[in-house]
This record gives sequence, structure tokens and C-alpha cells, in this order.
Amino acid sequence: MREILIQTSTSDDHKRKKLAIIETIKKDGFAARAEKKYSYYVSEKDAVVNPEQLQAWMDTQAHTFQKKDRHVSIRKTYDKSTGVGQMIYRVIGSFYVVQNLHIFAVVFMHSIKFDMLTSGNLSHHTP
Repeated sequence: MREILIQTSTSDDHKRKKLAIIETIKKDGFAARAEKKYSYYVSEKDAVVNPEQLQAWMDTQAHTFQKKDRHVSIRKTYDKSTGVGQMIYRVIGSFYVVQNLHIFAVVFMHSIKFDMLTSGNLSHHTP
């Protein structure tokens, strides 16, 4: 059996967007689950006239959203007693986009989590 669940949400001010895709596969007494999450926060600055204005706005955005350099982390675990294996991959960062004299600051987090379950713990795992 293969099941896919897709969830999306957008904040009321349209600045924060989230997408989650959860896929579960059950076969021969085993189950695997992949959970992919993508989150974005976008702020906008109109018509920057000079480089000093641009730098001042970028500094404000970096301070307000605690801008961090791109960061990647990977964590892998396996519990022999329960038969549960898990791997989590996460990327966090930010970047800027310029389009038609508008500047956008984008902060993002992408994560992918894989769970491998044996038949003994299928009923105890919550998706």
C-alpha cells in the first residue's frame, strides 16, 4: 500500500508559505515513511534607489529574521530493540532576489525525514 498526503498553507499576509508531503509505503510487514517539509518567509522592499538604502534594508532584514549562513545537518539513528530507523536532513538559509526594482529577502527551511519501521511497531508509530 502506498499513501501520499500533501498539505499546503499560506499566512494571511502571504509572507509565509509551507508545503509538506508525507509518503507512507507498507509492504511485506515493513513500512517506510518520508516526510518532506518546505517553509519560506518572504519580505519585500520596493524601488531601492541607492546602494546605501539597499545595504540598510538588508541589515534590517538580517537582524529581524536572525539571518544565518546556510546550514546543513544530517542525523541518522537506528534502535535495534524497536526496529525503528530514522534519518533527518535539514537545510536552513536565506537569499535575496531582485525583480523589476523590487527586492525580496527569502528565509527558508527544507527538511526530509525518513522512517523505516518493522512489522512489530507499525501500530505504535504515529505519522
